[in-house]
Amino acid sequence: MTSPAGSCPDPRRLLLITPPPRLVAEATEAGFDVLTLNDMTGFQDDDGLREHLADLARTHRVGKLIACGEASALPAVVETAEDLGLSSNPAAVARLLADPSEIRGLLTRSGPQWEAVALPAGSGEQPPAHEVEYGVETLTAEGMHRVTGIVELRRTDTSGASGGTASGGGPGDGATGRVPAPLHTFPAPLTGQEEAEIRALATGLLDLAGYEFGYAFTRIARTAQGPRIINAVTRQASWPVSRLIELTTGLAPERELVRALSGKPMEAPVLVGCAAAMPLPCPDDVPQDVTLLAGVREVRDGHVLVTALTPAELTGRTAAVRDRLS
Repeated sequence: MTSPAGSCPDPRRLLLITPPPRLVAEATEAGFDVLTLNDMTGFQDDDGLREHLADLARTHRVGKLIACGEASALPAVVETAEDLGLSSNPAAVARLLADPSEIRGLLTRSGPQWEAVALPAGSGEQPPAHEVEYGVETLTAEGMHRVTGIVELRRTDTSGASGGTASGGGPGDGATGRVPAPLHTFPAPLTGQEEAEIRALATGLLDLAGYEFGYAFTRIARTAQGPRIINAVTRQASWPVSRLIELTTGLAPERELVRALSGKPMEAPVLVGCAAAMPLPCPDDVPQDVTLLAGVREVRDGHVLVTALTPAELTGRTAAVRDRLS
């Protein structure tokens, strides 16, 4: 175990790895002294990256290292952060949650009630795509998990023949690594009991894994036997999931992460409507007037984002968009 970074690390100094610009701005505004590493492609091997991170941390007396996006699961990053005493999470946690087979093993070892919700493996290492999945975004501070939102991910075809990757970090079928882009709906249309079960699965998995701080995004399949855990990633939900949650709750994810770093409680999400992200059948051929339709907020990265005040209104607006795109 390497000694902590520097002779006297400053808790207000952050080293952010590949952060979104808004996180840098929020952290700076909150009074943190921010150092960033945005490009890791210039290192010939992991040892070079580890040495550079350690040198940055010691030279600048960094008090905390936060890895964002795909960097949050890179062994060279998470292991260095742990060795330097700059991470709240053991490196093994990120490795475990990044591997569905490791998740299944953890659930199987954790007792019959958890073994029952371990999704059987499909071909290869990745579970197959399901017609309906739920994406659960959580923000954890000091081992306490707060659910910021549950999004329904609905596909009409799970053959993997076409479409994009599943939002939030889930690979597709073993043959192509691709799955059809799903229709995202937030909040997910769930009964109270269904929502409680899904929340319990997502937060329970993080407890079993020993996750202590940061965002996580857990995918849960709807099956005939009930909800089943697919996988989890140790980062904020990707677009468009994160945007749907922000549009309908007002919670800015980067601001909430900085609040957690500052030891402040997360603001309770308050729903002010509902939203959907509709996959575009032809992302390179979008009718220009689709943005003029009621409720359309954004057209980006292969999706049309639609908002409404009620589920019934959202159904009508998504139908209008679908008719225009067909």
